[in-house]
Amino acid sequence: MAEHAGTQIALIHLFVHLVNAGSYTQVAADLNMPVASVSRKIAKLEALLNTQLLMRSTRRLRLTEEGGVLFERYQGVIAQLDELSHPSRAKPEGTLRLATPISITSMLLIEAFTEFGQLYPDIDLHISQNNQTIDLIDEGVDVAIVGGAQPDSSWISKLFGVLHYGLVASPEYMASKPELTAPEQLDDYDLIKVWPLFNWILTHKEQGEYYHEQSSKLTLSDIYGAIRAAKAGGGILYGPLKFVEPELKSGELVQVLPQWKGETRRISMLYHQRSHQPLKVQLFIDFMLSKAEHIFANR
Repeated sequence: MAEHAGTQIALIHLFVHLVNAGSYTQVAADLNMPVASVSRKIAKLEALLNTQLLMRSTRRLRLTEEGGVLFERYQGVIAQLDELSHPSRAKPEGTLRLATPISITSMLLIEAFTEFGQLYPDIDLHISQNNQTIDLIDEGVDVAIVGGAQPDSSWISKLFGVLHYGLVASPEYMASKPELTAPEQLDDYDLIKVWPLFNWILTHKEQGEYYHEQSSKLTLSDIYGAIRAAKAGGGILYGPLKFVEPELKSGELVQVLPQWKGETRRISMLYHQRSHQPLKVQLFIDFMLSKAEHIFANR
């Protein structure tokens, strides 16, 4: 009985490392064993538990519902066992898997990510940039940075920052058009829309709220391209004012209808609920939270 339990724990240990590694090849290299052995042992664990834990795919690992439950239940335990078995390994190392939106990564976070990598040279960052909602467990994500609604309430959420939206355009474009004095006139202008706010909510302290859902001249999923289009005279862009601070300072862009305020979008950091957080994860969370005020500060 004890031998059976010991075998099962060893197999669960391998399963947790496989999910964290993200592939059979990577976990085999990490644990110094043949890929075929990894596959055989995972199949044995599934037979012992009489349930399928993984969906086989040539592209990536995908957990079944039962596999996700098993991973959540044992990942903290396995992390503690690893540290007890290898106390010298209680140092920041390994691969940290992040999921972040495309625009926020390139416009705000990449310098902080780079600084973290320099501070902890034995931690490798694997960053999945995606504007769509992904299954954080299936993707083996350690930390996710998300905007707006939290995709998975089972994860711990910490407020990371807030983005304030507004309307901007090139001064040349605005000079070529009739004077814009009210949001109802936006229908007569070329508009640039960018993920995720394709419909706009503008608020005036005296005139209340205006909702705009007109079709746009240009629709993109990345704010960087949208900013370049606005600078080139492509129209009026609704986006985070934080992202266009340099252009507003240089005069390449100007605020349009500045008395009408755009939405505020909450940016959160999500991570697993764990009684024992892996060191690399805790260090990253603490580092990013320490940088949050600087990252989102108005300049």
